[in-house]
Amino acid sequence: MKKVVAAVLSAALVASTAVAGTTSTPVTVNANVLSSCMFDTTAAKLASFTYDAIVGTSGAVSGGATLYCNAGTSLTVNTAATGAVVLNSASKSKSLNATYALTSVANAGAGTGSYAGADQYVYTLAATAAAGQWGAPTAADYTGSVDINVTF
Repeated sequence: MKKVVAAVLSAALVASTAVAGTTSTPVTVNANVLSSCMFDTTAAKLASFTYDAIVGTSGAVSGGATLYCNAGTSLTVNTAATGAVVLNSASKSKSLNATYALTSVANAGAGTGSYAGADQYVYTLAATAAAGQWGAPTAADYTGSVDINVTF
């Protein structure tokens, strides 16, 4: 009886391997990589200064922002390289007029951390205020902003 069971099992194994077959085909995967850019808000620096109506600001103070784009992204900066910015006092309803100069340095592939391999653009904004703005009352809450706008 053992011989009969062994013969039947052997025949079943041979029959199942003879019937089985395999085949394969490749499936092509394509990607369209879009241009992407993002300012690193954790790297933003304020341009903060103390103003004196007699001398203005003693020199340009710098703030800035860092932009990361995927490698090879072409971009255009839409913000003027120089311009005016009005700083408004929240408590005095008055303003202080300042000027700015915006510069940038491009560093291809310099991104690190979560931006590893990205193209890095470091923007520096230097702000100054001219002397003689006697109408700006004493207050520590003057604020304004310059939007760094890029198209990619």
